[in-house]
Amino acid sequence: MRRNLFGIGDFSRMSRLSVKALRLYDEQGVFRPGYTDPQSGYRYYSSAQLAEANLIRMLRSLELSLEDIRVFLRERESGQRAVLLERHRKEMEQRLTQYSSIVAAIERLAEGKGDTMERKIETKELADQPVVSTRFKTSTAKIGEDFGKAFGALFGYLGKTGVQLAGPPFVLYHDEEFREEDMDVELCIPVADEVPGEGEVTGRVVPGGKVASTMHAGPYDEVGPAWQDLMLWISEKGYRPAGAGREIYLVGPEQAQDPADYRTEVVCPIK
Repeated sequence: MRRNLFGIGDFSRMSRLSVKALRLYDEQGVFRPGYTDPQSGYRYYSSAQLAEANLIRMLRSLELSLEDIRVFLRERESGQRAVLLERHRKEMEQRLTQYSSIVAAIERLAEGKGDTMERKIETKELADQPVVSTRFKTSTAKIGEDFGKAFGALFGYLGKTGVQLAGPPFVLYHDEEFREEDMDVELCIPVADEVPGEGEVTGRVVPGGKVASTMHAGPYDEVGPAWQDLMLWISEKGYRPAGAGREIYLVGPEQAQDPADYRTEVVCPIK
């Protein structure tokens, strides 16, 4: 049974996949050994498996998830494989754009050329606001992609129902602390009257109240200093945060081609 088979160590050297990775791929059902000894549990691989191992190594170098690799390997139609690779290529391009923006922001900050808008911070009263919204978990790496899907669902509902818009979109951050993963966010579009919602789209009223507010000029991923200034101001004035913070997108891609021209109002309920 073991003739023409290689132990996991030998196959690791041949395939350039680590023993740890091979064990993980087996456990996750991505890449099974040609033979597993039922008594010892030792894994053995055939030379015929090298082609698939090479493919896995290249797919991993593109940072495909194990689930996507599993789907890719099981899909035998070249057209479907091309669709998966094209989707991943677009995701990589989005990340590259994001990384380029971050590098540019670092360079501006290092040169003392960050957000140059005079930071005016004020308190005001917000009225209760009917919205259509969708609430979901996301991460800093996927928030742009997830926002795109959420906007699609919300505007799809609005287009179908003919509900009248009543202001710029905003996002509520429901977590009490900052998270890079599993961020609990709610994307909202103000509407003139309360609506029932449908499926993943919810109709509700976002409560108003006293808030502290400031403005951020520039790309979305450079909004951090505005939040820092706002929270420091709240503390210095003796207030305390009292609910989900929000970012109101006053000027975005629909109104300005250059991200430097984006305008975002940063708002925190206070007491």
